[in-house]
Amino acid sequence: MSAAKKSGRLPYGWIILVLVIVLLFTKNPSEQQFTTYLKDRIEKQAKGDETLTGDLTRLFSGPAASLAGLGTVRKDYFLCSTYELDLPGQEHLFLGIFDNFIKLR
Repeated sequence: MSAAKKSGRLPYGWIILVLVIVLLFTKNPSEQQFTTYLKDRIEKQAKGDETLTGDLTRLFSGPAASLAGLGTVRKDYFLCSTYELDLPGQEHLFLGIFDNFIKLR
């Protein structure tokens, strides 16, 4: 009788796993979201800098992020993505997951 009960139960673990996979798939950030993230990050670094340099940084943060986005290599793994950003003398690697970005190096 216990075997019959077990077969009639819903496999909640599998349902949760499928839901997490679907959520990861739908929340995989796009290249446009990465460009917006770069723009926000540049603006955040210039925040509080009331000099001419800070003003120029805030003014050109959008075009700078767009240019940096052009040099970005995105590898899409469907559930997450990696973004390689090569700047002169620097390499950056970001993980995009759940509509967020994590700097790995």
